[in-house]
Amino acid sequence: MKILVVIAIMLSLSGCELLKSFKPELLESSEPLEVADVSLTKYCISQETITRFEEFCELDWWAEKLIVASTTPWLERSEMIDALALDPKSLIEKVLLSQGDDTPYRNRLRAQKWIEELQTLTDKKMTQVLDILIFQPSQQLLELESAITILSKVNGRQEKTLIAQEVQIAEKNQEIENQRKQVEQLLDIEASMVNQNRGDSK
Repeated sequence: MKILVVIAIMLSLSGCELLKSFKPELLESSEPLEVADVSLTKYCISQETITRFEEFCELDWWAEKLIVASTTPWLERSEMIDALALDPKSLIEKVLLSQGDDTPYRNRLRAQKWIEELQTLTDKKMTQVLDILIFQPSQQLLELESAITILSKVNGRQEKTLIAQEVQIAEKNQEIENQRKQVEQLLDIEASMVNQNRGDSK
């Protein structure tokens, strides 16, 4: 959840920077302006991209979905994801809903594939945002989970090896104990025979 909060904050800050960089004097230019409102197209540049991603050109929608991802259990989010279509706008929503801390490994990996698909359809700005704010942090989590899984398997194998060694040691100790008892029995028999011979000789 902490990662999602950080991402949401970064989205807000990047939005502030974009507003600061907007220069009013550009409005005086004789060049025709885009019909779309700049404040609503922070991550979209071309009209094609604006049409393709609609409200998800606006950072507020990203933050809203990330908050949902951080406050909604995975099973519920999984149903929401499955109900969405596979068009570009829905894919972004699927990706954002897949960013919760409790998202299973394979579902997080699937979201990474969606991001790679989306990056072939987005403008440079959105491509960078997807990579820096979503793909890279999620990739780090995947690598961490993978490392933990490998370590758990190694520890599991080591534990099995230790258990097997303990069993072997226990069996060896039992074998030594049995041999000791056999030796004691032989010594007792020998001592009994010696005593019997002494008695006969008298």
